[in-house]
Amino acid sequence: MIERGYSPTCPHCIKAAPIWKQLHDKYTTQVVDSGTPPSPNSDPGSPSSSPTFTEKYDFHFANINCVSYGDICADTKVGIEAFPSFILFKDGKAIEQYPLEADRTVEDMSKFVDKYIVEISAKSNRNLALPKTIYDESKNPEGKSVALTADGFLKEVIGTGDGWFVKFYAPWCQHCQALAPQWAELGREMKNQLNIGEVNCENDKRLCKELKVRGYPTIIYFQHGERIEYNGLRGLGDLVSFAKKAVDSSIKEIEFTDFEEMEKGGMEVAFLFFYDSATTTEDFSAMERLPLSFIGHAPLLKTKSDLLARRFRITTWPRLIVVRDGHPSYFPGIAPGAIRDFGRVTGWARSVWLPILPELSAANSHEIMNGKTVVLGILSRDRPKDFAAAKKELKAAALEFMDQRQQQEKNEKQELRNKKQLRIEEAEDRNDQRALRTAKNMKINLEKKKEIGFAWVDGVFWERWVRTTYGVNVAEMGERIIINEEDIKQYWDTTLEGTAIVPSRSIILDTLKAVIAEHPRIRSKSTTNRFETAYYQIRAKISNHPLASWFLLASVVIALAVWGRGRMKRRGTGGFFRLESTKEEGVGGKVD
Repeated sequence: MIERGYSPTCPHCIKAAPIWKQLHDKYTTQVVDSGTPPSPNSDPGSPSSSPTFTEKYDFHFANINCVSYGDICADTKVGIEAFPSFILFKDGKAIEQYPLEADRTVEDMSKFVDKYIVEISAKSNRNLALPKTIYDESKNPEGKSVALTADGFLKEVIGTGDGWFVKFYAPWCQHCQALAPQWAELGREMKNQLNIGEVNCENDKRLCKELKVRGYPTIIYFQHGERIEYNGLRGLGDLVSFAKKAVDSSIKEIEFTDFEEMEKGGMEVAFLFFYDSATTTEDFSAMERLPLSFIGHAPLLKTKSDLLARRFRITTWPRLIVVRDGHPSYFPGIAPGAIRDFGRVTGWARSVWLPILPELSAANSHEIMNGKTVVLGILSRDRPKDFAAAKKELKAAALEFMDQRQQQEKNEKQELRNKKQLRIEEAEDRNDQRALRTAKNMKINLEKKKEIGFAWVDGVFWERWVRTTYGVNVAEMGERIIINEEDIKQYWDTTLEGTAIVPSRSIILDTLKAVIAEHPRIRSKSTTNRFETAYYQIRAKISNHPLASWFLLASVVIALAVWGRGRMKRRGTGGFFRLESTKEEGVGGKVD
């Protein structure tokens, strides 16, 4: 995808707009004679019955208004320092920018695009074996976003159970106005694949209130009575990617060889549902509800393969696991019916659906950084050997930490079981039935630990953000490791010895252990000023200990009330005015 970053008032942007339009039309209307079947969106026998350039190469054009979406233009850190900027994206990441000093002509910009197309063409043969898009003429038959009223929403979206991707907007909202062209193009892109709709919340306020739409635009995917809010970037490529994943979100049956092929194809994360002949209808129904929550994250697969069961040591059925880089993690609920607890399953899934070592980007930064301590590798692709070695050490540290924490939790759980068994035996020896019932009803609950994440960021691509936030210049300093605590805006960049944290699994783990101790043994640094730091620390303590915080607050209020009452009494009947000093004084002074 190529994206234009612009400002509506920029003279250079206005001048370049016709060139951009010609470039867009040149590629999107181009017919490609590749011997492939005709486009499902065209009439048989027409010139457009051959696949278009966009359909063959899955290459798209997008616009982002940096006045309306200034936060996104800044957060993506793609180096938009002047308008207009033209940037190539691949898999959601910026890979190259059209030189700012280059001539903006259709011919020159076509050469820039064609370099990328050559790479796509070279890979086209490998893509022939991939599943083809399934078209359904009953879905989005006109290739447009349907304006839905309250009645239409209930009939088409809720009543049918079909998949609908719906935008909720207000006509006066600038962000909604900026999104409108991309949303219209999304309707065309998803013709005969997915229903696209929009609701004007000024006209249907009651519907938007019932759906708890709190801001504009709000984008929600609906299917079978379930819903999931879209929180990704609003470029056309991002919207199309999500929509296509939504279309293909059903649970797929796989065998051992299928899973191996998916791993060889680069799959980093997948959820596996193991079942057998005794698995109940209720368990399958519970699984059918889950794919909607997983859209854009990881596929949910089901299997009864003995080979896969042996590989991942499955001994009880049904069982849900996640496989990340070949390493399994197990849903902790094994009791009958636990897998039907939708909230518990999705909560667990959210904690494990990221890869073991994801790359930080604008789209996933909040999910990676918020609510956890993150070991962040600041790396550079410009040094391929150092880059590969650093990623290897980071991933090794992540896997080792996972193993250590799993073993720690296993030991803690066993200790709690031993305590429970000891109480049961003690009650039996005393023949105390009440104590026996109490002991048997004891639940084995582990204390929730701080979540730890691992990630890496391209320190060259994000150079300005990394330098201003952490003081790291990867080009000059080399690869560095930062341990970040986003909730309190603090980070650690040195070891116990006071040296920089470098990509070494032993150094990373030793430093992390010192940082996450109850009383950190390394002094942190702040990404904000003192007052903001104090605020975030207080907020974090309140969040981590809500009952204690409320008790402390109530105690302070009561103490202030008691102190205030006592002070009022001492002042006497004169209220807030001190009258004692005027008892024996006249208006003009003391009385002789």
